[in-house]
Amino acid sequence: MDLNPANLGWASIFVATGLVMLAGGGEVLVRGAVNASRLLRVSPVVIGLTVVAFATSLPELAVSLLAAHRGSPDVAVGNVVGSNLFNIAVIIGISALLFSPLRFRAPKIRFDVSVMLAAAAALILCGWDGKFGRGEGIVLLTLLAVFLWIRIRDARGTAGEALESDARVVIEAHGSKSRGIIVSIALVFAGAGLLTLGAEILVRGAIFIAVDRGISERVIALTLVSAGTGLPELATAIVAGIRRHSSVAIGNVIGSNIFNVFGILGTVAITYPPIKANPRIIHEDAFWMLGISLFLLLPVLKRGRSLSRLEGAILLTAYGGYLVWLIRTAGAGS
Repeated sequence: MDLNPANLGWASIFVATGLVMLAGGGEVLVRGAVNASRLLRVSPVVIGLTVVAFATSLPELAVSLLAAHRGSPDVAVGNVVGSNLFNIAVIIGISALLFSPLRFRAPKIRFDVSVMLAAAAALILCGWDGKFGRGEGIVLLTLLAVFLWIRIRDARGTAGEALESDARVVIEAHGSKSRGIIVSIALVFAGAGLLTLGAEILVRGAIFIAVDRGISERVIALTLVSAGTGLPELATAIVAGIRRHSSVAIGNVIGSNIFNVFGILGTVAITYPPIKANPRIIHEDAFWMLGISLFLLLPVLKRGRSLSRLEGAILLTAYGGYLVWLIRTAGAGS
């Protein structure tokens, strides 16, 4: 399908259509994958930690892979950094405002936050020389495998019961209706198809807007693209908050950020090495990501282990400050 937007209006329609297809394709794939896993008697904890975590990050994966394939490394890497910023500052910030206090009492939450911070640091270290090669990709994917192995291993005893309870909430958020294995597999393929086409349309539209308006691909990736691909996580967080399972909302965001760095960036680096992105994404934007991520240590370390409405507002304000800084400095080396 040859998609060549002739003007800014068409490009905007492409972006909007691509986002809708990414969100819809991701949800369809999650429903099919979750139901197939249930029929195969996979434990809820494993489904929550792997199937759902992987599937809700598929929009980011599809966009980053396609961007790398089309020679737009700034979109591929900027999408990961921007999505992580959006997840922490906007999703957790909104959740804290709507469902205050947002409690950080899930089992192993301190470990997960530590891994998320380590993932941010790994991104900066691996990409400091301006590129992500196959070696860095292997390291990142290995770290993801180790993290998942530790989390699944620890799903025992009291902590395991809590993890299973949270996992069931996540699974139910993506539909609890039982379907046959053939229908479930068909949903997986249909969702994958929508994701692929949605990513194609979104990337083409976004790149056209960047060229037409004189905006760098870095800025487009860190704002428009990353916010759009973060919508599935936002939807999951709101559903979990309404059901009074704030730990699920927090865990979903932290898990998504870990997967974005280790899984998505690792996969892209192995598939299209070397990925040479704008150095500013690593030397500047990634430090914003790391700095805002460090803010999550506050509720983890303090006695109440919760994020107040004020602290949620601080996160949103920090994200607004980042956007202002990004736009004002965009012209300096793009």
